[in-house]
Amino acid sequence: MSADEHAGHDDWHQHDASEGAPQQEHAAQASAKAMGLTIIGMTLGVLAVIFILVIYFQNYMSGYKAMINENTEGAAAASVYRESELAKIKEPVEGAIEAVIAEYASN
Repeated sequence: MSADEHAGHDDWHQHDASEGAPQQEHAAQASAKAMGLTIIGMTLGVLAVIFILVIYFQNYMSGYKAMINENTEGAAAASVYRESELAKIKEPVEGAIEAVIAEYASN
């Protein structure tokens, strides 16, 4: 194959003398130190994110469980209902107490 057959294809690799001396290839050899530090950094970063998420989830869930298990909204509604029902029977009960006291006083 001659150079003319490939003219126009991949011209990016053709250099002329005006560019100066060719540079050495970047990252031609993998650095074991750089790769090891990158793996360690990534592992520590992932572990830190997992740790933060576990702490956040436990904090959120403890508050959520307390809200669900220790909820007083239902008790407040029941208390209002109980007070209204007790108010309905308070007058008849007081009248019955007075009638019983009067009956025993007369005997």
